[in-house]
Amino acid sequence: MMSDDLMSQEELDALLQNHSQQSRNSALNTDDYLSVIEQDTMAEIGNISMGSAATVLSTLANHKVRITVPKVYISTARTVSESYPIPCIVVNVDYVQGLQGANVLVIREQDALVIASLMMGGDGTSLPDGLDDLYLSAVTEAMNMMMGSAATAMSELFGRPIEISPPVTTRRDLAQDPLTIDIPEDEPIVVVAFRMEIENLVDSTMLQIIETGFARDMVRALLPSEEPAVPEAAPAHEETAVTAEWTDLKTKPAAGAEPRRAEQAVSTPGTYDLGNINIDLIRDIPVQVRAILGRTKMSIDNILRLGPGHIMELESLHGEPIDLYANDTLIARGEVVVVGEQFGVRITEIATPKDRISSIR
Repeated sequence: MMSDDLMSQEELDALLQNHSQQSRNSALNTDDYLSVIEQDTMAEIGNISMGSAATVLSTLANHKVRITVPKVYISTARTVSESYPIPCIVVNVDYVQGLQGANVLVIREQDALVIASLMMGGDGTSLPDGLDDLYLSAVTEAMNMMMGSAATAMSELFGRPIEISPPVTTRRDLAQDPLTIDIPEDEPIVVVAFRMEIENLVDSTMLQIIETGFARDMVRALLPSEEPAVPEAAPAHEETAVTAEWTDLKTKPAAGAEPRRAEQAVSTPGTYDLGNINIDLIRDIPVQVRAILGRTKMSIDNILRLGPGHIMELESLHGEPIDLYANDTLIARGEVVVVGEQFGVRITEIATPKDRISSIR
């Protein structure tokens, strides 16, 4: 049976909508502070770091923990407090090596109580009215281990040692207390909002608050230094990708096996990643895997004229590596192999986290 304190989907949607509405009301437009590429990159960084943290939490709580793809927007500490006016656990994290800056993690006190209960051998129900010293100690330990794992994942992503100071965990009622004493209440900040689920016990929103300057520094450390060129106006075109697709990673055919189907699809590079996650936690989840054999640009008029038997020329050269995507995220490159009338893709290179970041457009 689900806990009475579990938030419904409608309540979650309303909460996230309230965050976005509060951001709009504060006259802060996210696009004025972060480009779309920067927003996507911050989402990827959050996904990798918090995905790793979720794996640790799964082990500590002995329950599956799921953190979804985040939403990134600009707000202020005051606006966040006004849209989240409940008792919360606030975790302050300072980066002392590899990156210079700080961020704040915010979770509901009720969620923290569930986590502490599971860590101490409870079932996540019959919780106390508030965090006592024992529960706060358990939550603090969980946050320390989660943030340590997140820092390790970021070290791999950035290709440099990254260390954090011991996280400081405090309880704050955001209806009365300021979100943080280190960030001015009306200063623009980056908010990364995740949906966190712990099976049948927790389903709510977790926030990561990052200083805007620090967020830009992280993005610059990952993206190429040159500014992306602004595309010139041109006649409407569609980019068509020919793909070979398997729908379940677990049952993906070996090289040389016949793919389930071949199709034409509009190609959109992936921008999200689950991070350093234990494969056992996701083994039975279907994953769509596809290989991009080539691309071409055609006018809409020519696309409408396509029919059976039409030969479409691709821009890829013979022998060029084939891009492999899982759920629209670049994971590897390979080469086409043909055995009789069947074909497949032999993997020759595994994509690094930086490759996935660089594929963002």
